[in-house]
Amino acid sequence: AFWFAMSHCSMRVFLSLILVLCRCAHSEVPDDEYQEWVSKVYDANDKASIERGKALGCVLCNLLTKTVLDTHKLNKKKPMHERFDQDQTQEVLIDFCSDLASPVSRHMDVIEEDALMVCRRVVKENIGDMMDAVSLGEDVKEFCSEQELCDLSFQGIEKMQKMMVELGMKEEL
Repeated sequence: AFWFAMSHCSMRVFLSLILVLCRCAHSEVPDDEYQEWVSKVYDANDKASIERGKALGCVLCNLLTKTVLDTHKLNKKKPMHERFDQDQTQEVLIDFCSDLASPVSRHMDVIEEDALMVCRRVVKENIGDMMDAVSLGEDVKEFCSEQELCDLSFQGIEKMQKMMVELGMKEEL
């Protein structure tokens, strides 16, 4: 009787609340592969590398969030049985990390393996929250900032890309 008594609007709010609570209870666990790798290469005294790593995570998070948004838009056009689920989307994003690692590492002056590992970590630790945010219709342009992965939003990344193009750098991304 409870379900039938709820209005359409109340039902939507209720389901959104449940999804938000599930997101909090089921946030992604740390990426063990990344943790093992970083334990071998991390140097707490190398402040410049730490700052480059933060910037790298920020850029990759915004690129990956945009890809999740684009995937969601494509999914909405497909019949339900043909849509990508979270595991398939994660697999696509991990593959995308391999494609991104080289151009991002060149543009940001970081080691390609670093770019790949940080990208994979962002995917593995945030895919569920990214997909939930997109599915709920949230403004994902602030996702990476809200997750404290960076200070730049989509707009900040777009401005940075425009400046890079103006400075004569290739627009590979």
